Amino acid sequence: MQLPPLPAVRVFEVVARLGSVRQAAQELYVTPPAVSHQLAKLEAHLGATLFIRRGRTLDLTDTGRDFLVEVSPALQAIDRATSIASRRKERDTLTIAAPPTLTTKWLLPRLGDFFAEYPEYDVRLMDRMTLDPDESIIDVAIEYRFDSDPHFSTRRLMPDDMVALANPDYVADHEIDSLASLQGLTLIETERRLTSWKSVISDFDWAKDQRFLTVGYSLHAFDAAAQSLGVALGNRVNAEGMLSAGQLCIPFDIDEELLPPSPSYYVSVPPHKELWTSVVAFTRWLDAQ
Repeated sequence: MQLPPLPAVRVFEVVARLGSVRQAAQELYVTPPAVSHQLAKLEAHLGATLFIRRGRTLDLTDTGRDFLVEVSPALQAIDRATSIASRRKERDTLTIAAPPTLTTKWLLPRLGDFFAEYPEYDVRLMDRMTLDPDESIIDVAIEYRFDSDPHFSTRRLMPDDMVALANPDYVADHEIDSLASLQGLTLIETERRLTSWKSVISDFDWAKDQRFLTVGYSLHAFDAAAQSLGVALGNRVNAEGMLSAGQLCIPFDIDEELLPPSPSYYVSVPPHKELWTSVVAFTRWLDAQ
């Protein structure tokens, strides 16, 4: 069966509550004939009488009473949903895409400052390594890539500064102070990181016998290294918080000549969103970071 017309159901609820067409018309800011018309339309749709007139008041029939019991919660739910939706229209939501490790280790610890400076914006964070030109929901992205994408307004945010990372106690216990000292230890690799231990240690004879622990994202590699499972290779900026907290340390510097070309982090914005107030605010805030 087709749903009844919602305006007629709303009118029915008001009349049932007030018991008067005239009072219902006043509450709904319509004329009494308009109220009567909606009631007649609803009764015709249902094929049932909903009210009995007693003088100047209307009493519900048994059918009308049953109908009211069923539709009242639905109308209340619609009122609540409408109220929430109306309030949400008053705030802008900024949708930001970024690699998971950068989000977890670098962006989230700083996001409180953004909220303090721009309290009028809500933020939605999404995990992405790069921004797809066809994905219209994202307003601004921090991408991990070799070159800028011509589809977007893009600028370089920071390089991928690669360092060795390990638990300080693990470093002391195994006397780690150079690449050569990694022989026989577990090296922690990240699937999505284009720079790997395999390429860094490829010139050593013992590289083919080395043990590796491979994880999905650098944030997992950092946690594994902090738990003394081995030595990770990761971005210095992403590891900044764990370095400051003493959970990780950089046991030695890696010769840049041993590191293959690596991507950088870029801030990218779809051209049609470049002048959006929320996007301008976020990119300006990023510059300050």
